[in-house]
Amino acid sequence: MTFTELFNADVRIQRDIPYLAGSGDPRHLLDVYAPPDANGLPVVIYFYGGGWRSGDKRLFEHLGRAFAVRGIVAVTVNYRLTPAVQHPSHADDCAQAVRWVHQRIAEFGGDPNSLFLMGHSAGAHLAAFVALNADVQARNQFPAGAVRGVVAISGVYNLNTHAESPGFTSLELIHEAFGGSAEALQVASPVHHISDSHPPFLVMVAESDPERMRDGGKQFANALREAGNDARFVSIRGRDHFSIVRRFGPTGDTTVEAIVQFIKHWG
Repeated sequence: MTFTELFNADVRIQRDIPYLAGSGDPRHLLDVYAPPDANGLPVVIYFYGGGWRSGDKRLFEHLGRAFAVRGIVAVTVNYRLTPAVQHPSHADDCAQAVRWVHQRIAEFGGDPNSLFLMGHSAGAHLAAFVALNADVQARNQFPAGAVRGVVAISGVYNLNTHAESPGFTSLELIHEAFGGSAEALQVASPVHHISDSHPPFLVMVAESDPERMRDGGKQFANALREAGNDARFVSIRGRDHFSIVRRFGPTGDTTVEAIVQFIKHWG
């Protein structure tokens, strides 16, 4: 399937659904992609990257369609961005979106008890943080028991080490999003919230991701495994930090193939 065929495929799409009652904020919207005859299918909830300060769900129609044509309901989520908000507001928004999906996705043919969180770059940080952090889960009535797995792509899991060589996001912008102290960065780092009772993780990197990001992904997967969790680390050949999502979905894309295999195994 080519990109052209993907965009011509029969997919049921509903856009700009509010997920936080009474908010009225245009960032509190999500889109749903489903096969026309969807019924009780696993659900992937996607959080995009952009350094916690940019991005829009409209850029990821190809991703939503790629899952729908493979028998998976997909949800792409907008969340509030820095400088308008700081941590943990981004994560709270993502947790609220998951809560909405758990409550309402059956209306779109999804199984509310077979949810998979997925994110890229800053979105991978958010997906991992929401899945691991008990505080953000408690204050947002997060349906932890419904989350069957987490797919984290080219993410940041230790903000302290990331701040030493931030790459795509400057140190100034990291401090703007999370605070300037080492303690604040540690509290916001998924790796520091690992226990022995998390859903399975698929941690992915691109072959041409920055070395620190590749190493950080390996270390994060190892830390999950050492704590007794199921975690798989995969490197995608022929991709860089951006093409791993921009080229997502056509037949032969090893990124989507690995994720679909993970979802169908654990869903």
